[in-house]
Amino acid sequence: LHSGLIKTYLGSFALSIFIIILYMHGTNQ
Repeated sequence: LHSGLIKTYLGSFALSIFIIILYMHGTNQ
């Protein structure tokens, strides 16, 4: 695998996790 592809995959994965955490935190308030 290309290291760039791995970075892109991890980046999008981390971004989606961050968005989910923000969404869950927002609905809890």
